[in-house]
Amino acid sequence: MSTRRLVNHMALPVLLVAAVLGLYWVWGLLFLWWLVPSIMTGQTALVFDISREHDPILFWAVAILWAVFGLMMIAASLFPTYAMWLV
Repeated sequence: MSTRRLVNHMALPVLLVAAVLGLYWVWGLLFLWWLVPSIMTGQTALVFDISREHDPILFWAVAILWAVFGLMMIAASLFPTYAMWLV
């Protein structure tokens, strides 16, 4: 089994447990993880694939969305008192 495939198989139960336990920072890291390869390759996904070359405004809007979601989820875990304002 390839490394990428193994990571995917391990990530699914980790994300499910994080969702049940309310560990928002795990989801925040995932959003930031999605951001890096998207910017590097110029490809991201929302409902369908989005190319920076063909639709730059939508591409950057989605990339910024991933960044904001990631930071919000991490901030919600670091500052639970203010989480209702963040999430």
